This record gives sequence, C-alpha cells and structure tokens, in this order.
Amino acid sequence: MSGLYPDNRRVRPTGRMIFYHLGELTLQIGTDPPTVRITRGVQLHLLDLLDTDIGQTRWPQT
Repeated sequence: MSGLYPDNRRVRPTGRMIFYHLGELTLQIGTDPPTVRITRGVQLHLLDLLDTDIGQTRWPQT
C-alpha cells in the first residue's frame, strides 16, 4: 500500500501505522448529520479497507 510514508514507498500497513493515520480524523459536529473530516486520501483508503461506513456515526449512550 502506498501513501503511508512521505516518499510513497509501497509497504504493508502495520497496526501502529493505521492508528497513526486514522488518529488525525476529526468529527465535525456542527453539521446535521455529523460528518467525519478526512484530510488525506490514505485515510479514506484505510477506512475502505477496514470496511468502515463513515456515514453511520454512532453517539455514546448516556
């Protein structure tokens, strides 16, 4: 997979690298429905590989 390192070398993603890139995702609450802000294409690719539907935001139960 390319895009994990600045020089775009193709590597197999590790758990640490996945968390590093997904750790920069933010949830924009001011919109209805809330949206996930993706700042880099690699984040979208990782979410797609993890079969994650970012349109289904889950709020914590109170």
